[in-house]
Amino acid sequence: MKVVGVVGSARTGGNTEILTSIALDEIRKEGIKTELINLAGKRIEPCDGCRACSETGKCHYKDDFEEIAEKMIEADGIILASPVYYGAASPQIGAVC
Repeated sequence: MKVVGVVGSARTGGNTEILTSIALDEIRKEGIKTELINLAGKRIEPCDGCRACSETGKCHYKDDFEEIAEKMIEADGIILASPVYYGAASPQIGAVC
């Protein structure tokens, strides 16, 4: 079993990453494998609705999302963590949802 924590903050080492790390630490204590994925500094293009992913299983953009998506698909659980900007999640976390 594995849980992936995806941090959607533009800042590394910030509160969102700290809180996600604490959650993953508690999960790890239960003998479950964990991985933290920080989206800060990653290049993820916005979806343009071309539907290539539904037809081929791959996005036509060559960015950092493919590796992240594979880890999310393989995970048994996913934590999506985001700071709140003006009442909404960060653009980074929105790009992987």
